[in-house]
Amino acid sequence: MKNLLLAILGAIVTWFVISFFTHDLEFNYLVPLIIGIVIGYGIGKRDNAPTH
Repeated sequence: MKNLLLAILGAIVTWFVISFFTHDLEFNYLVPLIIGIVIGYGIGKRDNAPTH
């Protein structure tokens, strides 16, 4: 869970830094990126679960 939060925080910070230099604060790429990170984390966690 810590890695998921760090990945989302990294995406937000990167988006903010790039937006600061380009003067363009659009959420068009940030929201799908965060959704993709969460979905990917969920799939990866499910695939790595031990089977009995």
